Amino acid sequence: MHDLAVASDITQTLFVGLALFVVLLWIFTQHCNTAIGLLLGVQVWVIAANGEIPLFDVGVSIRPSDLLAACAMLVAGARLLRRGVAPRAELVLVLAVLFLIVWSIQRGVGAWGLPAAANDARVYFWQVFASVLYVATAPLHAGRARAVVRLWLVSAAAYAALSLVGWLNTGLHSVVDAATVGGEVYDPRPVPARSALVLAQSAVLLLCPWGGDSSAPATTAENSPGRDRRERKGRPDGARGKILPALLCLVFVVLLQHRTVWAITIVMAVMWWALIPARAGQRLASAAAAAVSLCIVALAFTAGMFGGVGSVLADSFAETQDPNSTFSWRVLGWQELMDGPKTLIEWLLGSPFGAGYDRWVGGVVISVSPHDYYLHVLLRLGAIGLLTLLTLYVLVWRRLGRCGNGTPALRLVVVSQLVLFVSYSPFPEQGVLLGLCLWQLRADAAGRFSDVRRKPLVAQQRGDTAEKGANQRHGEYQQ
Repeated sequence: MHDLAVASDITQTLFVGLALFVVLLWIFTQHCNTAIGLLLGVQVWVIAANGEIPLFDVGVSIRPSDLLAACAMLVAGARLLRRGVAPRAELVLVLAVLFLIVWSIQRGVGAWGLPAAANDARVYFWQVFASVLYVATAPLHAGRARAVVRLWLVSAAAYAALSLVGWLNTGLHSVVDAATVGGEVYDPRPVPARSALVLAQSAVLLLCPWGGDSSAPATTAENSPGRDRRERKGRPDGARGKILPALLCLVFVVLLQHRTVWAITIVMAVMWWALIPARAGQRLASAAAAAVSLCIVALAFTAGMFGGVGSVLADSFAETQDPNSTFSWRVLGWQELMDGPKTLIEWLLGSPFGAGYDRWVGGVVISVSPHDYYLHVLLRLGAIGLLTLLTLYVLVWRRLGRCGNGTPALRLVVVSQLVLFVSYSPFPEQGVLLGLCLWQLRADAAGRFSDVRRKPLVAQQRGDTAEKGANQRHGEYQQ
């Protein structure tokens, strides 16, 4: 009887899981924007709930994010096969990375078992690139890019709310303080670095010009007829209203004290300055304004005008220069992982998922992921996988710089991810942004292709008119 009850529970769980999967698959097929909202929303829920609760176990625990990634991958694969998405080089590179991931998982299952291989690959590789491929192959509908940006800003607002709740419960403390609540040690930063990065990227999406509705065929705002001068320059009427929320996002980034995100924000600011058109002294004026602002902030810190907040931030910044800082700890771990014995095949194709990341740091065995995505990819996908990933980003950066809607914002997003990879591996929400970059390239290519298709028709009409005129003149000559 006990065995029958267990079998009944397993059957009921599998039935519920299958029904949920079918519903999610329908949403991912028919309602793309809702599906992207689910991909972002589940990541917010993971932060708010401090982890995911497994739905059921099939040899490896299946989480909500796993179901969403599976739906995203299946629907994206169907789009590539049935809708004839143009085989652009960027999509081919994404598929190449996915092939290497699947092959490494297959080798890991044979060597270390399904749970070890699946847990190693699920978040930083499988879920990330499932999000990339789903958003990149989304239908070219008007307003798609703006919908994704709005969903991104909603998730940023949720992270800001979680940060406020955390500070109200525990107060604002420096990361160097071992704060305790109820006898338990806690992280004084209420949300992790991934959430702070979402806030920094949201500031970029708000401040940088966005070219319009991002329709297909995509047309740049500068070439769109019937719009006012502000829109033709890529500055919509509501641009001024976005400055305050963008500044609030940056304030949260500073107070959250994730030093890696501070560095990413600074690099994005420098790249934004470098991408400003040189005409009319805009670049010089922005540099002067930034220098003045930094001087004012430095004087305010020196005078103690920020009070306790200023001392907290000063302590967090000073910790980065300590020999025992978290960055020094990461560098030692990277050296240990690189010095480990490797065969030529492992250098080229990586060790299979599930092999682990054990290394000695300060006399203690550390088994967490490398905290460096470049090294992470090298260890699991080899030099071939790392070269493929870097080629993908270089290609996206170059093609985004040619033309298209939202180019400044998306190029800065690419920069932010490349800097992030130095200290962290990406989470699935970053896959949504990279997918948006690939989708925009498709939309821009569709716009250029539609323009090219119009030209032969005009030329043909001109040719027909010229032929009629020649025949008419020839007839008059014969008469």
